[in-house]
Amino acid sequence: MSAPREAPPRDVLGVITAIGAVTSVGRGAAASCAAIRAGISRPRRVSHFQVLEPETQDTVPLTAHPIQGYTDGFVGMGRWLRLARGCLGEVLETPGLPRPSDARFWDRAGLLMVIPSRDDGLFELEGDDGLEGIREDCLRPLLDALGLALPDAKVWVVDQGPAGTATAVQQASGELWRAGFERVLVLAVDSLVDPEALRMLDEEGRLKVGDNPVGLMPGEAGACFLLEQEEAVRRRGAAPLALVTGVATAEERLHLYAGHVSQGAGLAACLREVLARGPVPARFEGDLYSDLNGEEWRAREWGTALVRLGDALGAHGVQLPCVSVGDVGAASGALGVCLSVHAFTRGHSRTAQSLVVSSSPWGAVGCLRLHSTGA
Repeated sequence: MSAPREAPPRDVLGVITAIGAVTSVGRGAAASCAAIRAGISRPRRVSHFQVLEPETQDTVPLTAHPIQGYTDGFVGMGRWLRLARGCLGEVLETPGLPRPSDARFWDRAGLLMVIPSRDDGLFELEGDDGLEGIREDCLRPLLDALGLALPDAKVWVVDQGPAGTATAVQQASGELWRAGFERVLVLAVDSLVDPEALRMLDEEGRLKVGDNPVGLMPGEAGACFLLEQEEAVRRRGAAPLALVTGVATAEERLHLYAGHVSQGAGLAACLREVLARGPVPARFEGDLYSDLNGEEWRAREWGTALVRLGDALGAHGVQLPCVSVGDVGAASGALGVCLSVHAFTRGHSRTAQSLVVSSSPWGAVGCLRLHSTGA
């Protein structure tokens, strides 16, 4: 018997009207989400990175989740650009959505690009905020290629890693709505299969290899969604796919790179905050999309957060996309949003509501709550 459906809160933060995704199991949101739901996985040997096999003492290619035939030959920001073009292009081609050249529609739009934390050291810091190189080398070529005329003043980079999607939604539904924006594209990309990312993860002992069974399996993905103000969607007569009804972010003071074992305080605080936005205090019994990835520090953080929450989460169903696509880093939050929307629109959501929970090794954590439009 399915769990009872709960009506969404009246103060909706935003409405999702389009999604796009590129993963190792699909070249589009529908294909990726259906494959992940079905448990399909396509791990492969990556020839550009060798690891030591403890039993034989031979070096062998690492097993990971690359998007074969799509990102081959691309590195660094070129790889991000490739992933971004796939998922953002899918969103812009959504039936019923005005063309990218429609200046009247996109005049009140912005774009928030979610990437790994600059603390990871994966990119050179340039410009006043250290992110100018990403705008020049990735964002500008991306928008030019897709014909989307957004000036630099309406494009921002969110370098919060996995928690970046929650941060982006918080920024959109707060300061950007107040500034007169009607819609925001939230675009998240990351590749832990990139040679430089693999080198860093290997040096830090975070990869799942023969002598480290509790490491992560690297993946890569691009995920994007269009978030609009509810009134703007109603005015243009568009069909909403899902409602964003809660968002919270926090910092775990005791995080992986601080050399501590996380106590889950920040994550528990995020979950309490979004659960408190329900119409009545009730246990959450929907789907929970987590970025748990096989690493011990993340499992401990989640476990201690559950202890702090008591029975507030109820009989929720935990969904682990990394089982199919590996750890997709900064793209995990937006991919969780796409999976939630897909479950709502295809009718296989448990209770027509979901949570997307994200955690960064640098301490940034976030949580989103979504409801089906038919809840």
